[in-house]
Amino acid sequence: MIVYNLACEHLHLFEGWFGSPADFENQRDRGLVECPVCGSNAVERKLHAPRINMGAQQSAASVAKEASESKESTALTAPAERTPATTDSGPEIDFGKLREAMARFAENVRENTEYVGEKFAEEARAMHYGEKPHKGIRGRADRETAQELREEGITFQSLPFPVDFPNAH
Repeated sequence: MIVYNLACEHLHLFEGWFGSPADFENQRDRGLVECPVCGSNAVERKLHAPRINMGAQQSAASVAKEASESKESTALTAPAERTPATTDSGPEIDFGKLREAMARFAENVRENTEYVGEKFAEEARAMHYGEKPHKGIRGRADRETAQELREEGITFQSLPFPVDFPNAH
């Protein structure tokens, strides 16, 4: 897995994970890589430090033991694919901890927002214009609708990964 530093035409910085340089280029050229801030598909790679994996993989048993001893619970049961390493640019990301943090974030979003599905834009507008009380919502909107919401001054955040599966709760 390659982690690229990316930026859109509006200079919003974000990361993207790809299987290979060709995967990035293919997805970008097909319009599948978009800025999580503004939705722009004009995305380019920026300078990034290569990751050098110097540690051994953890076994599933050692990950399970660490999880059972941890004060915090996690929904993840798969072992970490990589352990932290150090490069000339400093410490690397512990992908196991990153996965746990992402899982906790997704759980927090699910627990503290209401899923409105395809009615996201309608609900966001109703709250923005005072027709409904403000509350946390999550749902879906296509790029064009998301841009219209932004132009109306409606604040929301696109997430770079799914936080809900409507049939799962």
